[in-house]
Amino acid sequence: MKKVIFFLSLIVSLSACHKDDDTVVTFPGKTVLVYMVADNSLNAISMTNIDSMVVGFSRSKTAGQLVIYLDNKSVVPSLIQLVKDGNGTVTQRVVKNYAEQNSVDVAVMSGVFSDVTKLFPSTSYGLVLWSHGEGWLPATISTKAVTTRWFGLDGTDEMNISDLVTALSTGPHFDYILFDACFMGGVETAYALRTCTDYLIASPAEVLTDGFPYGVMVSSLFGSTEADYIKAASLYYDHYDALSGSNQSASVSCIKCSELYSLATDLGKLIGHHTDDLNVFNASSVQTLDTYSPHLFYDLAHFVERFTTEEERASFEQQLNKTVVYKACTPNILSMSSDGYTSFFSVSHYSGLNTYIPQSSSPARNVSYLALEWSTTVGWNKTKW
Repeated sequence: MKKVIFFLSLIVSLSACHKDDDTVVTFPGKTVLVYMVADNSLNAISMTNIDSMVVGFSRSKTAGQLVIYLDNKSVVPSLIQLVKDGNGTVTQRVVKNYAEQNSVDVAVMSGVFSDVTKLFPSTSYGLVLWSHGEGWLPATISTKAVTTRWFGLDGTDEMNISDLVTALSTGPHFDYILFDACFMGGVETAYALRTCTDYLIASPAEVLTDGFPYGVMVSSLFGSTEADYIKAASLYYDHYDALSGSNQSASVSCIKCSELYSLATDLGKLIGHHTDDLNVFNASSVQTLDTYSPHLFYDLAHFVERFTTEEERASFEQQLNKTVVYKACTPNILSMSSDGYTSFFSVSHYSGLNTYIPQSSSPARNVSYLALEWSTTVGWNKTKW
């Protein structure tokens, strides 16, 4: 069945962007683009999240523009602007409709970035990437039933982080990138994106289907300081920490990307000093942040703790604290295992970044991992893996 047109009319000009003589006016604040890839099991929740964004935009006392690129199963891909009148009433204005397209394709994403910068010229930009996610792992066609998210699933198409970096390089500079998706708070992903943004807000574990609480977050997303981005992350944590039962599950961090190279340098020294130890390293004693078998995501600081001296890890953790400027995690995280069952696991060690640890049970995955820029920078390629 073909998708129906979301709105009958296409708005081709915006009062926020043009004067009567068509002179482009730069908005003196932040434009936030929410890039929603929901042509998947998140179709229904995408509309619920947009409703939450409308609420947050209506409440926001901070000037900003909120633009949504929506691609779900119910509508053709559309670029939508939230518009607030003098009474605070928010409407959704369709700025552009697209033909059916693969929203995790580099050219498509780059085209959306280009449209946003042309239609909404601004002094600064923020980006929310909203979909499923699975960190640095290479794109594959997955048959796993999903109740949480991994990034960039349009039908059966997924997006490699290297392709995401390529697309981001064509867009404006984003003051921050917020991933409303699972497992994107990994050191490998952050390192790959370090030149694309100043701050990364993401979860090192899984994100519940309801996602981020935009109804209380929009003002922070329009902000321009580290404190604003920390506030956005803390609002996510506080929202879920206040719930109970299976809904009390959240991990999040705010990562300062300018510190990632120093973090890599410090870890590279430790790996170089302990190559022999890592050649026989047993990851079973390290805090995991998933319930996969074998595990794919481990806590970075706890991993370092397991093969270094107290003096070595004290120095590393000093740099880690400069890199992860905010972190929070509930005592237990709800996770989906490889066989599709959900269960809680407890978290006693949490540094705000996950990492992969090469292991003998995953030779093909190890090959992909060792090809990452992070892996070559820190020296994993000099170990036996």
